[in-house]
Amino acid sequence: MPPLSRPKRAAQQILTDGRIKGPAVDVERIAKRYAHVIRQELPREVSGVLVPLEGQKTKYPWAIVVNEADIESRQRFTIAHELGHLLMHRFTTPHADSGFQVRFRDAASSEGRVREEIEANEFAAELLMPRDFIREALSEEQLDHAAEDERIFGTLVARLSELFDVSKQAMTVRLSTLMG
Repeated sequence: MPPLSRPKRAAQQILTDGRIKGPAVDVERIAKRYAHVIRQELPREVSGVLVPLEGQKTKYPWAIVVNEADIESRQRFTIAHELGHLLMHRFTTPHADSGFQVRFRDAASSEGRVREEIEANEFAAELLMPRDFIREALSEEQLDHAAEDERIFGTLVARLSELFDVSKQAMTVRLSTLMG
């Protein structure tokens, strides 16, 4: 097995430190150890923003602002993604998941071309859907022909996405990276 990447190691350390033993990971509780988590209306194309709170008398120097209009599973991934940026990257200016110009995430970011975005996505996937938790859940499922049978695979994805409280799309991508 290849060594874990920096984002995966960082997520595993968070899980270990938090003594998290299974799904669904309470990502908001974890994030609140490092930043304020704020839900508010943001432009539709913005999922989340990492904002420094310099000069303010606050316990945390950063806020993770999440678009309250997004579905809950998207908000959870956004919190994990922004937490990944906070813990791994040395941002000093606001960072947002959008198409704007101040370190914002755009279409190219979601396609995996921006290193920091790739790392934040990798961190979020490992934090919300840890490989060991996935393997344990899969050992309890009928996996023999799931990859070959689209109907069985769809059912498996639906069950796992509910168990891990993530979108079906996130779970599909995670399974493809773990099985591929």
